[in-house]
Amino acid sequence: RHQRIQTVLKKIMKENVDYGKIPGCGDKPGLLKSGAEKILSTFELAVRIESEHITDLSDPTKVRYRIISPIIHIHTGLIVGHGVGECSSEEEKYAWKSAVCNEEWEETDPSDRRAKWKKGKQGSKNYQVKQIRTNPADVANTVLKMAKKRSVVDGTLTATGASDMFEQGEDMTGDEDEGFN
Repeated sequence: RHQRIQTVLKKIMKENVDYGKIPGCGDKPGLLKSGAEKILSTFELAVRIESEHITDLSDPTKVRYRIISPIIHIHTGLIVGHGVGECSSEEEKYAWKSAVCNEEWEETDPSDRRAKWKKGKQGSKNYQVKQIRTNPADVANTVLKMAKKRSVVDGTLTATGASDMFEQGEDMTGDEDEGFN
């Protein structure tokens, strides 16, 4: 399995599309959803998520989902592993967004706004970004999809024994203010 994954990694998978470095997370590359799908296909495995595998943990103030992804062998239907993923609108990248303009910032209730310090890039000065709290309903679908991605990547690593080669890296993005919209 290890050699097969190495072959797929070298010949089929693309860096920053299927896997990539996650700053501050060690030396192993992070496995992304598209890479997980390629590994599953290599071993003739698939994900079979049904409604009973999705748990809605939301309340009136937040959206939160937990998903269990059974990984099955395509030809036999046997379950060879499970992945678990969870996501919440309370996570930093979903809870806040940059204010569009100073007027939006000023009109937002003070309890729903903040100024966050950011590290300057390539030696430039640190700076502040004015942010306002997002409406959880506006990120509900994104939160559901991210929980699914996390469970698929986790299931792939578990079912194929690839955890020694990859981190679970589906959260790799550019600027964290950009979110997954």
